Amino acid sequence: MRRKRPSHLSRWRNDSGQTTIFVAIAMALFLIGFVGFAVDMTNLWFHRQMAQGAADAACQAGVMDLLFRAEGVSVGSAGNFSTASTLDCSGSTAAPCQYASLNGYPAASTGQVTVSFPTSVPGLGSGSIPPSSWVPTPLIKVDIVDSVRMFFSPLITRRTTQDVHAQATCAVMVVTVPVPMIILDPTRPCTFETSGTGMQPKISILGGPIQSVQVNSINATAPCANGNPIIDLSQGGPNLTGSTFGVYGGPTSPPFVFQGGSTGSYQSPHSPIVDPFALVPAPPPGPTPALGVNGKSVAYHVDGCPTAGGCTEYSWGYYPSGISVKNETAIFGPGVYYLDGPFDLQANSIVRPTDSSVVGDGSGGTTFYFATSNSVTVWSNSGGTTTDAFQTSLAPCPGGLPPPAGIGLPATINGNVLLGPCTGTYGQVDTDPVTGTTTPARGMLFFQNRATNGAGAWGGGGQFLLAGTIYFHQCNAAGTGVGCNNPPTGYNATFTLQGNACSATYIMGMIATDKLIQGGTPCIKMVLDPYNLQKVLKATMVR
Repeated sequence: MRRKRPSHLSRWRNDSGQTTIFVAIAMALFLIGFVGFAVDMTNLWFHRQMAQGAADAACQAGVMDLLFRAEGVSVGSAGNFSTASTLDCSGSTAAPCQYASLNGYPAASTGQVTVSFPTSVPGLGSGSIPPSSWVPTPLIKVDIVDSVRMFFSPLITRRTTQDVHAQATCAVMVVTVPVPMIILDPTRPCTFETSGTGMQPKISILGGPIQSVQVNSINATAPCANGNPIIDLSQGGPNLTGSTFGVYGGPTSPPFVFQGGSTGSYQSPHSPIVDPFALVPAPPPGPTPALGVNGKSVAYHVDGCPTAGGCTEYSWGYYPSGISVKNETAIFGPGVYYLDGPFDLQANSIVRPTDSSVVGDGSGGTTFYFATSNSVTVWSNSGGTTTDAFQTSLAPCPGGLPPPAGIGLPATINGNVLLGPCTGTYGQVDTDPVTGTTTPARGMLFFQNRATNGAGAWGGGGQFLLAGTIYFHQCNAAGTGVGCNNPPTGYNATFTLQGNACSATYIMGMIATDKLIQGGTPCIKMVLDPYNLQKVLKATMVR
């Protein structure tokens, strides 16, 4: 007998297809929601990346303006924004706002792009922020808020837009770096001016940091040349294989014959390097410490006199009429020579340092400070041969690092020799970046008053060796290195450098000047120090 199927089982069988449909619909809705959510999140991520790129660009543009302001450089109408309060970019033509706009974020509404100037940044040490006397506003922050349209998520959230927030913070920071030769004038043409036939190098850089020369001017003809001279950096850099010639404004290719070796290059544009000696104080005015001894006669070998006929010996102090050397050998004891008048090396003059028996102020070298627009001038027939040549092993400070091997420094040299101080306010300290070991090095040799437009000139007809820093920079009437006046009121100091037919003419140190002129027939070998570390300002993105 056939058994009848229960009615509830029949009903289950008839409804089973409907359950499958409901599950399929639910899964489809879930997948559609997931895909929609993924589309919206991808769109948000894309806009977040765009906003962050725009904030980074705006931040970097703004901090470069802050850096230039610290140097007293006019940045034009694009930099005409106040740092006293938050800047709303709506309708603004300030540089940060323009860069945000160029990167896709024109400030169409209030609060979309804002620029603020915080007083601190978490995690950024106070030692890396320059004092307000140097940089009044060191920090800048850019915020961008982008309202992004949503397509699928409003089905759940009922919000048609989602705000994307991007933020960038930049700072003008104090960094310690090896410093090359720096031409400081920020605007004018021909701030690095050289001329010659191109038959031999006008200047050769030996050793030093990766970058040997920096020309800061924004002008498209900042370095200029006549006669196709040679600038030889083929033995520059820490490995003596070549170094960089950096130019901020141009031209994009060198206007001279450039020899960069296997690792060197000419780079334009290259970020400027601000005055590394801005915080170095000038000597106090007036008789310091007292009226200098205006030359006394000493016999051969007394206090290091190298000439059989005797020498004139000078001691540190105040020289209201300056110092003139003519038809004689003059030797200089350690200390600061505060000169109201010029330092003239006239016909048949030779200058040398005293030997170690003369203590002077204990600094181990000389600093010539030019308090007025008078400066150093070396006549074409200055320099010559003394009875005793100078031993170049004495050029480094006692206990200091010798010049790198392979630079061709002769064992002895004749002609004019001057050595900067090793200790004290104007001494220098070399620091090994690997071991952290510090050693003394030659510091400030020539220091032109920053309130003046002094024009120094070093040349002569014979060999010479200058060991130390040559610093010619006009900043402001107070003579400090911060808050510099814009050109043409500031940056008018000049240093002219000449050699003599590629004889042994050496500078061991660095040059920082508003303008450098190489005239005549110079052939200077400049030995840079890779461990000569100075504090400079650098525009940096910090977060």
